[in-house]
Amino acid sequence: MGDIGRLLELLADPVTGESLRHVGNELRAPDGRAFPIRDGIPRFVGTLEAGQQQTSDTFGFKWAKEETYDSPEMHAFALGWLLERYGFTSANEARDYFVARAPFLDLGCGSGLTASLWMDSWEGDAWVGADISTAVDVAKRRLPSGPQTHFVQADAMALPFKPASFRTVFSEGVLHHTPSTRAALAAAAAVVAPGGEIMFYVYRRKSPVREFSDDYVRDRLAGLSPEEAWAALRPLTKLGEALAGLRATVELEEGVPLLGIPPGPFDVQRLIYWHFAKVFWNEALSFETNNHINFDWYTPRYAHRQSEAEVREWCSELGLSIERFHVDDAGYTVRARS
Repeated sequence: MGDIGRLLELLADPVTGESLRHVGNELRAPDGRAFPIRDGIPRFVGTLEAGQQQTSDTFGFKWAKEETYDSPEMHAFALGWLLERYGFTSANEARDYFVARAPFLDLGCGSGLTASLWMDSWEGDAWVGADISTAVDVAKRRLPSGPQTHFVQADAMALPFKPASFRTVFSEGVLHHTPSTRAALAAAAAVVAPGGEIMFYVYRRKSPVREFSDDYVRDRLAGLSPEEAWAALRPLTKLGEALAGLRATVELEEGVPLLGIPPGPFDVQRLIYWHFAKVFWNEALSFETNNHINFDWYTPRYAHRQSEAEVREWCSELGLSIERFHVDDAGYTVRARS
């Protein structure tokens, strides 16, 4: 852990909002409640409701499987998508931008995969990685260490930070993995300083058959352990591989309005992927990495999908001024000022 004094300036009791004291291996609230520090990481996650616990367990399992995502191919794939959506031209540009706009909160940092795409070092004010799951321990090991890099295990719905304490809050693909995307966005916005920036990505609502399939598969996996769910998804990933191997296209001159399918030429695998069932496949990635991506989508109990109108309305209600709103088939990427 970095300088605990600087981190303490940002932290607060997630229930009362009061300042905390550092005493030995714990942080103490004025009323005597204590939050342990284990392996250098303050822990604010207690008993979770069932859906949050399942989602936390899912991501703790997934991010511990480093061999399924920590490859040059995956890094290149993820970085290209990240830069396109947030409007940066390079990893260096993103890093310099973030350093100049610290304190920086990576809300839902997971194992640090996204941060590792641009964060080869950190020389600014505090950078804080927060995650509800044990993936935060993986992130602490994988990311560059320094006096101003910190990690906290915390719930996005009950953040242990003082109001308006960060100049930048970054939350990549996390807010929709909570009981309420809107409530999680509100909690994140509350810790952005006036004039600061919040940057986030959330899922987009898909075509009706795809929405049905997503929920059907997620319900079938709900009672399985993460290991069992990983294995159950392997045939689905193999289907994606087989469909991609066809290298076949179809032309839908009129589209299929009743199914929400626009006109145009479609690769068969992508047509099924976007409009019938997520059977992700990218031939540049290993089979296990492809399965990781399908697991990431189907297994968390909470995986809300939103409409563009909903996301824009939430930002307006929370006093966030949208500066960039990137739309793609998968979701919405937003940069907004407080």
